Amino acid sequence: MIRLATMTLGLLFCIKEGHEKSIAVGLIFGKIFGYMEGSVPVLVISDLDVIQEIFVRKFDHFYARKLTNMLHGDMENSTEEPIVNLFVARGSRWKRLRALASPVFTVNSLKKIHPTMEDSILVMMNHLEQNVNGQGINIHEYFQELTYDVISRLAMGQPDSQLFNNPGIQVTKAVFMRTHRVLPWYLAVAFPKYQFQIKKLFINHENVRGGDIGQIFMFCAKSVMSRLQERVSCFARTNGMGVFQAENAKLGVENTERDFIDMFLNFYSETAVEDTEFGTAIEKKVNAEDVIGACFVFLLAGFDTTANALAYAAFLLARHPEKMRLAQEEIEKCCLSESISYDDTTKLKYLDSVVKEALRLYPIGWFACSRECVASTDVGGIRIEKGTMIEVDVMAVHRSKEIWGDDADDFNPERWLNPKPRHTMSWIPFGAGNRQCVGLKLGMSEAKTTLAHLLRKYNIRTGPDTEEKLQLLGCTTTSPKSVTIYLEPRF
Repeated sequence: MIRLATMTLGLLFCIKEGHEKSIAVGLIFGKIFGYMEGSVPVLVISDLDVIQEIFVRKFDHFYARKLTNMLHGDMENSTEEPIVNLFVARGSRWKRLRALASPVFTVNSLKKIHPTMEDSILVMMNHLEQNVNGQGINIHEYFQELTYDVISRLAMGQPDSQLFNNPGIQVTKAVFMRTHRVLPWYLAVAFPKYQFQIKKLFINHENVRGGDIGQIFMFCAKSVMSRLQERVSCFARTNGMGVFQAENAKLGVENTERDFIDMFLNFYSETAVEDTEFGTAIEKKVNAEDVIGACFVFLLAGFDTTANALAYAAFLLARHPEKMRLAQEEIEKCCLSESISYDDTTKLKYLDSVVKEALRLYPIGWFACSRECVASTDVGGIRIEKGTMIEVDVMAVHRSKEIWGDDADDFNPERWLNPKPRHTMSWIPFGAGNRQCVGLKLGMSEAKTTLAHLLRKYNIRTGPDTEEKLQLLGCTTTSPKSVTIYLEPRF
């Protein structure tokens, strides 16, 4: 039986504030409990079997992500929502965008973009070298500059590194720090049937399409339309452009791919992209709105999540110097040249464990582990009606002593080297099932390459200004307010 939390919207935010409160709520109400988000029923789940059934086995009943933090119309209707992205899209629109995005993040593609990523990392290392003076530094700021620089070069066509010289980062930071608890949101959860009308009424609100969000959309739109115009000038013909990749191949024209924009524009078509119902066949075609949405989500997702993961890993290594030394020994053994290749990072098993353990203790994108029931069904003996929202209490899962043992609250990378058999849903910082983060491999590769360069040159230490406990912020992702560490040159 589901326990119903007789609490208001405040419970939602209590769950996100920290693992102590999250686990305490679970102890009171159990592994499955419900609450009302305005007039919308929400189930909070930390039962691994139920999570797997919802996210994997019954995906067709839960293919939509819970989007209560944003105002939107029908995500499967291009008239109401002409611009969507892979994160928010639903049904056949999501399926088409996923099919187009997946090749961007294959191992072969990651090897191609690795030199660009490493170049930005080396620029960051030069900035760090200028600030190693025995004083504490907020390493999180450096990681934010790095990840914004990398994703701007990979997704937005930025030709070279602009570390600490790019005003766009402040706008992007503001998006993640804003609260969604504003008037339009309260109206939407109180009257969900009229959400699209509420969105149109407040379209210029800073939490809808105004303010910082509007600026980022305009930035993405200008980048995409500029690139599209280049292609029109080069390849337009009297019978229309068609699908670039196929048409260019017929003409013997090579498709030069500078970044993610080009990879998507290879499938650009001027003819309408008709998405039918979920489960039907899809066409590998995109329109301009699709590419703008893709760049928007890549820019946001590629910036914040990886920067936070790096910050948490650095904090934990500074607190556990014996773990840091083990990582350094592995780096010295596996990375034999000045450059650290993609293949080198695949050999760094202990460093991989460090990043995974950091993400276990500090899961970043809990909001990705959510769904909306699109067709009523039974799960684990529970009747879930259409329109019910699902949230996974990721922190409770990741810190569960039942799953991870008595040392669940401890930083122990070794648990990943000879792992005990665990449920596949016991570690889900990137989501789970078909909608798991498509950029997982890119994020892990960037994190390991960055830490390998950093640890090869410096010891990471705590000091007088190092936080005893990190203060976590944000309503979208979980970010540390600051991570103050001290860098000690090794040689």
